[in-house]
Amino acid sequence: MSVFRFMVFLFFSYELKSSELKYNAEMPSRITALSGSCVQIPCRFNVSELSLKNTESFFGFWMKKNHDFKISHFVFNGKTNKTSGFNNIEILGNLSQRGCTTVFYDVMNNHSDKYYFRVETKSSDWKYTYIDNPIEISVSDKPQLLILKPTDLKVVIENTTVNLSCSAEAPCPKQPPTISWSNIPESANITTQLQEKPDKTQSVFSHMTFKASYVDHRRNISCTATYPRNTFNDSTVQTTVMLRVLFPPKETHITIDPSASVSVGTNVILTCKTKANPSKNMNYTWYKRGQENQLDFGEQLTFTVNRKSGGWYFCKAKNEHGNGKSEEIQLIVAESLSLIIGCVVGVSAFLLIFLLITLFLRAKAIRETDISDQGQEKQVQISSIFANGAFVSGEELEMPKDENDIVHYGEINFSTPQTKSSTVKSSGQETIYAEVRGREKEMNQD
Repeated sequence: MSVFRFMVFLFFSYELKSSELKYNAEMPSRITALSGSCVQIPCRFNVSELSLKNTESFFGFWMKKNHDFKISHFVFNGKTNKTSGFNNIEILGNLSQRGCTTVFYDVMNNHSDKYYFRVETKSSDWKYTYIDNPIEISVSDKPQLLILKPTDLKVVIENTTVNLSCSAEAPCPKQPPTISWSNIPESANITTQLQEKPDKTQSVFSHMTFKASYVDHRRNISCTATYPRNTFNDSTVQTTVMLRVLFPPKETHITIDPSASVSVGTNVILTCKTKANPSKNMNYTWYKRGQENQLDFGEQLTFTVNRKSGGWYFCKAKNEHGNGKSEEIQLIVAESLSLIIGCVVGVSAFLLIFLLITLFLRAKAIRETDISDQGQEKQVQISSIFANGAFVSGEELEMPKDENDIVHYGEINFSTPQTKSSTVKSSGQETIYAEVRGREKEMNQD
């Protein structure tokens, strides 16, 4: 009987030790916190159902530096809800459901250390410290570096979709960092969210998609994370990636040296310029309007100008991703230029002469109109005088029938520029007589 009891004791002792080996807490082994902010420790523990069969409510504890609760420093006591060394510590997890996620607020540099989690029942019938699962908190004045993927974009072809992601650690999900992008393409679409990582810590994840364009080649795209802190200044961290785009020739055009207007005998250099990636081993072909065959190959076309050199030129540039054609550019030879200038001068002179003749004829017409108007005015005045004379001679120059009538005569002598006039008031009326007589007749009467 005693042997049986001993064997049973050994069996239960072995079971108890085996069950204790299974007690563990799931939490990251290390976490980096930002000074002046908080740090959240994801935590979940497990226990033997046999050990907790008759237990009541649980209480959580956090110890610093040492797992021996007799000599260790308790930074948080769940039974008394007291915090030591921190402004505040809060267990967010539901202990009755094995959750022990905890937030340490306002961490400072002197809080860097190892921390152990401990759980006890209300009646203290069961208690356990998870000595095999400590967490090391490292406090820094600078946030952790961002993760930008992909880190090097070497094989981005034009018009293909590009995906960039930027993630920033969020040791304090209650005060997560904000992520912003700079120097982004116009077609960029950005989404940002808080995500949980496999170790249960969290990070802010920002994803950007856009369609690659040749104008984005060598574009430096930056991702910046800003961390709020209970200090005077927030903390920022930034990372940059250079975008590399492979594309066919773009913006192809021609330059002429020395100029587009040259004289016969001048050495001319036409250069075909373009944007392309890759730009090495480019193929250039030269053409002239009106000629089916190409003129030459190479980036530059050099020749001595003759009378037939004038015309319109263009070039084609090609790489492994495609080709580009320039607009036509005109080369003017000096003789052609002189002819054009002569035509322009001749037309201008003709127009000037025509304008002067038009102005002269208009001025002459105006002058003749003025003279005609003056002549008509004088004729009207003379006609008025003779009309008045005829009226007088018809009525007023008749001999009076009555002796009492008084006749007054006025005499005009054409030999001398004198005019006699007599005005007599009779019976309240004023009568004016005028007499015109010739000098020869007057002499005969004498």
